[in-house]
Amino acid sequence: MREFLPLIPLLTVPLVIGFVIWAAVAQKRRTTANLQKLAAQLGLEYVTAVGWMGRARVNGTLLGRKIDFFSYVTGSGKSSTTWAAVTAQAATAGPLTFTLQKQGFGTKIAELFGAHEITVGDGEFDAAWFVQTNQPEFLRAALIPELRAKLMAVRRAGATGKFELKGSEIKYAEVGTFAEVKRIERFATLADVMCDLASVAEVAAEGQGRT
Repeated sequence: MREFLPLIPLLTVPLVIGFVIWAAVAQKRRTTANLQKLAAQLGLEYVTAVGWMGRARVNGTLLGRKIDFFSYVTGSGKSSTTWAAVTAQAATAGPLTFTLQKQGFGTKIAELFGAHEITVGDGEFDAAWFVQTNQPEFLRAALIPELRAKLMAVRRAGATGKFELKGSEIKYAEVGTFAEVKRIERFATLADVMCDLASVAEVAAEGQGRT
Protein backbone atom coordinates (compact mmCIF):
# COMPACT_ATOMS: atom_id res chain seq x y z
CA MET A 1 0.00 0.00 0.00
CA ARG A 2 2.83 2.36 0.87
CA GLU A 3 4.20 2.17 -2.64
CA PHE A 4 1.00 3.86 -3.87
CA LEU A 5 1.23 6.86 -1.49
CA PRO A 6 3.41 8.95 -3.85
CA LEU A 7 0.76 8.50 -6.53
CA ILE A 8 -2.04 10.05 -4.46
CA PRO A 9 -1.20 13.68 -5.40
CA LEU A 10 -0.98 12.66 -9.05
CA LEU A 11 -4.47 11.18 -8.86
CA THR A 12 -5.95 13.96 -6.73
CA VAL A 13 -5.03 16.85 -9.02
CA PRO A 14 -6.87 15.50 -12.10
CA LEU A 15 -9.89 14.72 -9.91
CA VAL A 16 -9.98 18.27 -8.55
CA ILE A 17 -9.57 19.77 -12.00
CA GLY A 18 -12.29 17.49 -13.34
CA PHE A 19 -14.65 18.50 -10.56
CA VAL A 20 -14.01 22.21 -11.16
CA ILE A 21 -14.71 21.82 -14.87
CA TRP A 22 -17.85 19.77 -14.19
CA ALA A 23 -19.12 22.39 -11.71
CA ALA A 24 -18.49 25.22 -14.19
CA VAL A 25 -20.31 23.39 -16.99
CA ALA A 26 -23.24 22.55 -14.69
CA GLN A 27 -23.53 26.17 -13.57
CA LYS A 28 -23.43 27.38 -17.16
CA ARG A 29 -26.23 24.98 -18.09
CA ARG A 30 -28.37 26.14 -15.17
CA THR A 31 -27.73 29.76 -16.11
CA THR A 32 -28.73 29.08 -19.72
CA ALA A 33 -31.96 27.35 -18.69
CA ASN A 34 -32.86 30.08 -16.20
CA LEU A 35 -32.19 32.95 -18.60
CA GLN A 36 -34.17 31.24 -21.37
CA LYS A 37 -37.07 30.88 -18.94
CA LEU A 38 -36.77 34.56 -17.98
CA ALA A 39 -36.75 35.61 -21.64
CA ALA A 40 -39.88 33.57 -22.38
CA GLN A 41 -41.65 34.88 -19.29
CA LEU A 42 -41.01 38.55 -20.11
CA GLY A 43 -41.23 38.30 -23.90
CA LEU A 44 -37.57 39.25 -24.36
CA GLU A 45 -34.68 37.80 -26.38
CA TYR A 46 -32.18 35.30 -25.03
CA VAL A 47 -28.69 36.10 -26.34
CA THR A 48 -26.33 33.12 -26.40
CA ALA A 49 -22.90 33.42 -24.81
CA VAL A 50 -20.04 33.59 -27.31
CA GLY A 51 -17.00 31.47 -26.43
CA TRP A 52 -16.11 29.77 -23.15
CA MET A 53 -15.65 33.10 -21.35
CA GLY A 54 -18.72 34.71 -22.87
CA ARG A 55 -21.83 35.37 -20.81
CA ALA A 56 -25.41 34.87 -21.95
CA ARG A 57 -27.86 37.72 -21.46
CA VAL A 58 -31.51 38.60 -21.96
CA ASN A 59 -32.58 41.89 -23.51
CA GLY A 60 -35.27 43.62 -25.52
CA THR A 61 -38.07 46.10 -24.96
CA LEU A 62 -40.43 45.91 -22.01
CA LEU A 63 -43.23 48.42 -21.42
CA GLY A 64 -41.65 50.62 -24.09
CA ARG A 65 -38.20 50.64 -22.47
CA LYS A 66 -34.97 48.89 -23.36
CA ILE A 67 -34.03 46.40 -20.66
CA ASP A 68 -31.00 44.17 -20.31
CA PHE A 69 -30.25 41.30 -17.89
CA PHE A 70 -26.58 40.31 -17.71
CA SER A 71 -23.75 39.29 -15.40
CA TYR A 72 -20.22 40.56 -14.99
CA VAL A 73 -17.13 40.08 -12.84
CA THR A 74 -15.16 42.62 -10.85
CA GLY A 75 -11.69 41.99 -9.44
CA SER A 76 -9.56 39.02 -10.38
CA GLY A 77 -8.38 35.68 -9.07
CA LYS A 78 -9.50 34.81 -5.55
CA SER A 79 -10.73 38.37 -5.00
CA SER A 80 -13.10 38.33 -8.00
CA THR A 81 -16.83 38.87 -7.52
CA THR A 82 -19.62 37.86 -9.88
CA TRP A 83 -22.61 40.18 -10.16
CA ALA A 84 -26.10 39.66 -11.58
CA ALA A 85 -27.53 42.87 -12.99
CA VAL A 86 -30.37 44.45 -14.91
CA THR A 87 -30.52 47.87 -16.57
CA ALA A 88 -33.44 49.85 -17.97
CA GLN A 89 -33.19 52.91 -20.18
CA ALA A 90 -35.28 56.02 -19.64
CA ALA A 91 -36.35 57.82 -22.80
CA THR A 92 -34.42 60.96 -21.86
CA ALA A 93 -31.42 61.69 -19.69
CA GLY A 94 -32.05 64.28 -17.00
CA PRO A 95 -30.33 65.86 -14.02
CA LEU A 96 -31.85 63.49 -11.45
CA THR A 97 -29.57 60.97 -9.76
CA PHE A 98 -30.44 58.54 -6.99
CA THR A 99 -29.49 55.32 -5.26
CA LEU A 100 -31.68 52.98 -3.25
CA GLN A 101 -29.98 50.27 -1.26
CA LYS A 102 -30.58 48.03 1.73
CA GLN A 103 -30.17 49.63 5.14
CA GLY A 104 -27.33 47.94 6.99
CA PHE A 105 -23.88 48.20 8.48
CA GLY A 106 -22.43 49.65 5.28
CA THR A 107 -24.95 52.48 5.12
CA LYS A 108 -24.38 53.29 8.81
CA ILE A 109 -20.67 53.65 8.10
CA ALA A 110 -21.46 55.81 5.06
CA GLU A 111 -23.56 58.10 7.26
CA LEU A 112 -20.64 58.48 9.66
CA PHE A 113 -18.58 59.73 6.72
CA GLY A 114 -21.19 62.27 5.69
CA ALA A 115 -23.62 60.42 3.46
CA HIS A 116 -27.12 61.88 3.67
CA GLU A 117 -30.30 59.90 3.13
CA ILE A 118 -33.86 61.02 2.59
CA THR A 119 -36.94 59.56 4.24
CA VAL A 120 -40.48 59.45 2.92
CA GLY A 121 -42.40 59.17 6.18
CA ASP A 122 -43.21 55.49 5.71
CA GLY A 123 -41.68 53.76 8.73
CA GLU A 124 -41.33 50.30 7.18
CA PHE A 125 -39.90 51.62 3.91
CA ASP A 126 -37.50 54.04 5.60
CA ALA A 127 -36.22 51.26 7.84
CA ALA A 128 -35.59 48.98 4.86
CA TRP A 129 -34.13 51.34 2.25
CA PHE A 130 -31.28 53.86 2.33
CA VAL A 131 -32.20 56.48 -0.27
CA GLN A 132 -29.89 59.18 -1.63
CA THR A 133 -30.62 61.73 -4.35
CA ASN A 134 -29.68 65.16 -5.64
CA GLN A 135 -33.39 66.11 -5.75
CA PRO A 136 -34.86 65.14 -2.35
CA GLU A 137 -38.25 66.81 -2.70
CA PHE A 138 -38.90 65.38 -6.16
CA LEU A 139 -37.89 61.82 -5.31
CA ARG A 140 -39.77 61.89 -2.02
CA ALA A 141 -42.93 62.75 -3.98
CA ALA A 142 -42.12 60.24 -6.73
CA LEU A 143 -41.87 57.32 -4.30
CA ILE A 144 -45.63 56.89 -4.20
CA PRO A 145 -47.21 54.08 -2.14
CA GLU A 146 -47.53 51.74 -5.15
CA LEU A 147 -43.83 52.05 -6.01
CA ARG A 148 -42.81 51.70 -2.37
CA ALA A 149 -44.91 48.52 -2.14
CA LYS A 150 -43.11 47.04 -5.16
CA LEU A 151 -39.71 47.91 -3.70
CA MET A 152 -40.67 46.35 -0.38
CA ALA A 153 -41.86 43.22 -2.19
CA VAL A 154 -38.51 42.70 -3.94
CA ARG A 155 -36.72 43.49 -0.68
CA ARG A 156 -38.72 40.77 1.12
CA ALA A 157 -37.97 38.43 -1.81
CA GLY A 158 -34.27 38.75 -1.04
CA ALA A 159 -33.05 41.74 -3.07
CA THR A 160 -29.80 42.90 -1.45
CA GLY A 161 -28.35 45.03 -4.23
CA LYS A 162 -28.52 48.71 -5.15
CA PHE A 163 -30.71 50.62 -7.60
CA GLU A 164 -28.86 53.50 -9.19
CA LEU A 165 -29.81 56.16 -11.75
CA LYS A 166 -27.09 57.85 -13.79
CA GLY A 167 -28.09 59.82 -16.87
CA SER A 168 -30.81 57.81 -18.57
CA GLU A 169 -29.84 54.39 -17.19
CA ILE A 170 -31.29 52.65 -14.14
CA LYS A 171 -29.10 49.81 -12.90
CA TYR A 172 -29.65 47.17 -10.24
CA ALA A 173 -26.89 44.71 -9.32
CA GLU A 174 -26.38 42.13 -6.58
CA VAL A 175 -23.67 39.60 -5.85
CA GLY A 176 -24.39 36.17 -7.36
CA THR A 177 -25.20 34.37 -10.60
CA PHE A 178 -28.27 33.59 -12.66
CA ALA A 179 -27.69 29.89 -12.00
CA GLU A 180 -29.83 30.25 -8.86
CA VAL A 181 -33.56 29.76 -9.40
CA LYS A 182 -34.62 32.14 -6.62
CA ARG A 183 -32.49 34.92 -8.09
CA ILE A 184 -33.95 34.51 -11.57
CA GLU A 185 -37.46 34.59 -10.09
CA ARG A 186 -36.59 37.75 -8.18
CA PHE A 187 -35.16 39.41 -11.27
CA ALA A 188 -38.38 38.69 -13.15
CA THR A 189 -40.25 40.82 -10.60
CA LEU A 190 -37.49 43.43 -10.66
CA ALA A 191 -38.27 44.18 -14.30
CA ASP A 192 -41.50 45.96 -13.37
CA VAL A 193 -39.74 48.02 -10.69
CA MET A 194 -36.99 48.98 -13.13
CA CYS A 195 -39.55 50.30 -15.62
CA ASP A 196 -41.28 52.29 -12.86
CA LEU A 197 -37.98 53.85 -11.82
CA ALA A 198 -37.28 54.70 -15.47
CA SER A 199 -40.62 56.51 -15.51
CA VAL A 200 -39.52 58.52 -12.48
CA ALA A 201 -36.35 59.52 -14.34
CA GLU A 202 -38.38 60.54 -17.40
CA VAL A 203 -40.72 62.72 -15.36
CA ALA A 204 -37.73 64.44 -13.80
CA ALA A 205 -36.18 65.04 -17.23
CA GLU A 206 -39.46 66.42 -18.60
CA GLY A 207 -39.80 68.75 -15.63
CA GLN A 208 -36.28 70.06 -16.21
CA GLY A 209 -37.13 70.72 -19.83
CA ARG A 210 -40.11 72.90 -18.86
CA THR A 211 -38.11 75.09 -16.48
